[in-house]
Amino acid sequence: MTENEKRTVYVAYTNTDCTEGRGHDVPIAVCASEVTAARLARGQYVQGSNGPVRPMELVNFGGKWFPPTAAVTIVEPTKADIAAQVALDAKRAAIAKAKAAGLTDAELSILGVK
Repeated sequence: MTENEKRTVYVAYTNTDCTEGRGHDVPIAVCASEVTAARLARGQYVQGSNGPVRPMELVNFGGKWFPPTAAVTIVEPTKADIAAQVALDAKRAAIAKAKAAGLTDAELSILGVK
């Protein structure tokens, strides 16, 4: 195995919504053989159908295999998540202020903050 060596693998996919197929495809297996990927994708897709199998080229770097590029789906926060994040940020800011004022972790723990 050499640095920057390339290798084709086969990725079996499922869908995040296996009822109606309104979700997006996500990988369930990365296989050396197309036949293996097809076997693992069997019955794993929308309404029990066979999942798609797609080739992907990997590059060896430091003894490990990496896709040349990787796309990720970022899950956006809900309104409840945004409110909870605001509360968490405010709590962290208050703790930082308390520490700046001289309170120790032990004192914050007594107050039930940590």
